Amino acid sequence: MLQNYVTSILSTCFSLFLMGKVFAFWGRSEWGKLVTCLLGAAICAYCIFKPQAAIAILTNLGTLLVSVFQ
Repeated sequence: MLQNYVTSILSTCFSLFLMGKVFAFWGRSEWGKLVTCLLGAAICAYCIFKPQAAIAILTNLGTLLVSVFQ
């Protein structure tokens, strides 16, 4: 119950922040920053809504990175 409440609050705050940034970049015609913001937002949204899958992906990437430098 608490996890759902916290996730709802975080996703609402995230959405409001994203909308402000996107409209600001769109208004100033900064297309590179707009696309970068949207890609970062997609990654953050994935981590918020699928935390276990995000942890698994980051664990696999960390293991791969460490194995490359051994």
